Amino acid sequence: MENSKSKDDYEFPETLPVLPLLSTVIYPQGVATVQVGFEENIALLRGNPEADALIALAFCDAQTGGEIRKESLSRVAVVSRILDRLKLPGGSYQVTFQGLRRVEIVEFLQEKPYYTARIGPLVEHVSDPFKVNVLVQKAINLFERLVAYSPNYPKELIHILKMNIDSPGRFADLLCSSLNFEYAEKQKVLQAVGIEPRLQRVIELLRGELDRVKVAQEVEKRAKGDIEESRREYFLRQQMKTIQRELGEEELNQKEADEYQLKFDGLGLSDEVAREAMREVERLRHIQPSSSEYQVIKTYLDRFFALPWGIETQEHIELPKVRDALDIGHFGLERVKERILEFLAVRKLNPSHKGAILCFAGPPGVGKTSLGRSIAEAIGRKFFRISVGGVRDEAEIRGHRRTYVGALPGKILNGLTRAGCMNPLLMLDEIDKIGSDHRGDPAAALLEVLDPEQNNTFTDHYFNVPFDLSKVLFVVTANYLHDIPRALLDRLEVISIEGYTENEKLEICKRHLVPKVVAEHGLKAHAPAFSDATHLEAIRNYTREAGVRNLQRCLEKVCRKIAREQVEAGEAAEAKSIVPADLDVYLGGQKHLHDEAVDRDEIGVANGLAWTATGGEILIIEALRMKGKGKLIVTGKLGEVMKESVQAAASFVRSRAGELGVEGPGFDEIDIHIHFPAGAVPKDGPSAGVTVTLALASLLSGLPIRHDFAMTGEVTLRGKVLAVGGIKDKLLAAYRANIAHVALPRANERDVTEVPEEVRQNMTFHLIDHVDELFELALIGYHRPGAKSSLDDVPTSSLDGPHAEGPPTA
Repeated sequence: MENSKSKDDYEFPETLPVLPLLSTVIYPQGVATVQVGFEENIALLRGNPEADALIALAFCDAQTGGEIRKESLSRVAVVSRILDRLKLPGGSYQVTFQGLRRVEIVEFLQEKPYYTARIGPLVEHVSDPFKVNVLVQKAINLFERLVAYSPNYPKELIHILKMNIDSPGRFADLLCSSLNFEYAEKQKVLQAVGIEPRLQRVIELLRGELDRVKVAQEVEKRAKGDIEESRREYFLRQQMKTIQRELGEEELNQKEADEYQLKFDGLGLSDEVAREAMREVERLRHIQPSSSEYQVIKTYLDRFFALPWGIETQEHIELPKVRDALDIGHFGLERVKERILEFLAVRKLNPSHKGAILCFAGPPGVGKTSLGRSIAEAIGRKFFRISVGGVRDEAEIRGHRRTYVGALPGKILNGLTRAGCMNPLLMLDEIDKIGSDHRGDPAAALLEVLDPEQNNTFTDHYFNVPFDLSKVLFVVTANYLHDIPRALLDRLEVISIEGYTENEKLEICKRHLVPKVVAEHGLKAHAPAFSDATHLEAIRNYTREAGVRNLQRCLEKVCRKIAREQVEAGEAAEAKSIVPADLDVYLGGQKHLHDEAVDRDEIGVANGLAWTATGGEILIIEALRMKGKGKLIVTGKLGEVMKESVQAAASFVRSRAGELGVEGPGFDEIDIHIHFPAGAVPKDGPSAGVTVTLALASLLSGLPIRHDFAMTGEVTLRGKVLAVGGIKDKLLAAYRANIAHVALPRANERDVTEVPEEVRQNMTFHLIDHVDELFELALIGYHRPGAKSSLDDVPTSSLDGPHAEGPPTA
């Protein structure tokens, strides 16, 4: 058993050069050859040219990327003797070291040109000889089992280890150096100075290695079994083929392969595509029909030949015919129709022109999808709609690779298969509702599909051959352009389709909806008659939308009830005239009363204009003051941008307190509450800035706001009014709410020209640059500069009366 001094306990100099090692651990009494290439280590070898020079080998805690620092070196080193050195081409050395003894690096004395350090001895202690003997025996038993499992370890190692059991420290070092452990694990064993911890660490490593070898053997055994099973199956299949040949039975795979072979004629496939398809046919020819792979290949070939290779419909572009088709199917939308006619005129003059991809953007129910269908019918193309809303997997567009079970082609080529030609009009519906997750980004896949410069070689993952999409006329629809990725939006030419005016809805209802709904419900024999007043009643009080989808639902509900009445009446059934009062019976009470806009002049209550994906809306903003400590309370489920807009408006109004007739230190004695009704609906954006400013100015000055006035615009701290978006939709919403006057940022003047003539004739637009202009327009009794008054005497706003005065209420 080892004592405090080993028989190899040599005397060493107190100071030795230190050579760091990055990937090799050398134990005491061990010999190893190392290639030395770092400049510092080469300098050390040159500075110690003696044949048996002594150095201290220190080991890095981790790879340091080519830079060795003394902080990364372990304090436990091994004094070693240089047995041999050989200079290699390139300036590096191959050095053979013999480890002698563990030592401790007490202090580094120099770093350049190489490390030197003062070293001290490390004494290996044995606290419990009996426990050490038990650990040594356990290690030998584990190693014997390891040798029995793995041929990588020679049996002679067992005898060598048993010869060293009287020196357990040397035994542990020898065992660790003989096994294929990681560098970090070997380093931990080296740093274990105590005999017992060192043996315990080696035993843990042995157990891990034994488990790894067992698992590897089981995997190898299982693999051999699978191979044997495959060989057995192969021989059985060969025998079955021989029996079928002797019986004269024609093999099914040969017959089907020949049928596929005949389908190549007349397809006009490119060499690359034909070569890939032929390869699959030959694979089918050599696979047994009972094999699962047979069905996979057969399904692939069925879908491959179902693609419309070389099949095209004749396109006839006659602009008068297209115009008539658009007018028949859609009322109004003049600007949209003009753009479609321009697009088709270019295609007629230059059929090979790679034009832009049209994107119809607008709220639901305005006719985006039906426009695409009308275009296809007018020019003689087949129409197919692909809904991409909610698609989150890129494979839905590009297809699944055939390695997956249940693989399918993507929506694009599947749409062409169902359309039956290579030049249909494909409508990608709801493109703004595409999502993305860990399975990929479908919008990125659409970049290639919608790019005229790339889509002539579109490759579906399922077919794995290029397909020409350049002849397809793509049209996409969207509700909200901001949700379309920028790179995808850049490939689209956006045609905005805003909501309809009241008169346009009336005409659509009379020309399209009523005849369609009456026919669908079988009421042609005794068709109900709807008066204009009835239509207007349904439009004004039973729907509130930019399109006409809900209006159609109302008509369908009325026709269902009339159909039931006629069926119950039998032969006595007769046509019925529907008047506005009948809607209360058929549709119930009014769903939308005229309470969207403020209906009387009030203090602190203003009509704002908002934009949503379904069109424009009236956004009422209420301001109320109460006794408090100067807090500004904002409610209504607002986003960060809108909250900041409210703060900016409040700061501006406080800075104009004198001009508004407010003075004194009373701001610190009241709280101001600003509320945006419809609290369950999220709201965001800066366009309510002018409305909040006006409501606060009215609240603090005591001047009521005109109820027939609405506004939109972003406000700055200096009171400037900045441009906002969605002007046309907002103005249509104001028109539907019977607003007579609208204040707009002057920068949005160009947007007013896009508003229908009907709206422009019945509304007055005020273009403003500063909120002072808005105060003069909308605040009743406001004159600059205003009369001064004390804040405590300012009347509060009340939702019960336009000019109510009294103490602040919460």
